Amino acid sequence: MSLNDTVESQIKKNQSLVERIGLYIPIYKGYREKNLRRDEDRAVRTEVARILDRAKLDLSTVQRVTLNDLSLMRDAERIRSKADRYCTDVKKAVNGYSAFHSSVKILETELDALIEWDAKLMDDANSLKEQTSELVSRIDAGETNIKIPLRELEMTIDRLIEDYNGRETVMKGFKE
Repeated sequence: MSLNDTVESQIKKNQSLVERIGLYIPIYKGYREKNLRRDEDRAVRTEVARILDRAKLDLSTVQRVTLNDLSLMRDAERIRSKADRYCTDVKKAVNGYSAFHSSVKILETELDALIEWDAKLMDDANSLKEQTSELVSRIDAGETNIKIPLRELEMTIDRLIEDYNGRETVMKGFKE
């Protein structure tokens, strides 16, 4: 069972009796299913943001260790700032809503693609969290030369930000 199936089943399970009955009315059904897709998208991004927040805690630990080395301290601060900005972007992302008079309509297929995109973000966030945890473990083990692992961490965050910027392309119906 995929992440999307899990989120979708949880959301559908929490529907009220009136909502379930309303799904038998054709006009309401389309409207409601579109809103369910938006809710799925939001739920996935909320989980991604939660994972990113935990990675940022690890980055705070890394920052404390770099206080004696100005160059490393700058690197750690730059990386933490990028992670913070990325996390904020994920939290504040638009839910795939298009107004009635919008020139670009977000259809169900685009919403489904958006949910898939956000599920990929989940994998990326978990990868980042593993990388930050490993760096903290290395620091706890007494390793002091963390310049190379910090650079690798920055490259990972840069890749995540670049991948995330493609979300707007997906929202507008263009595939990369």
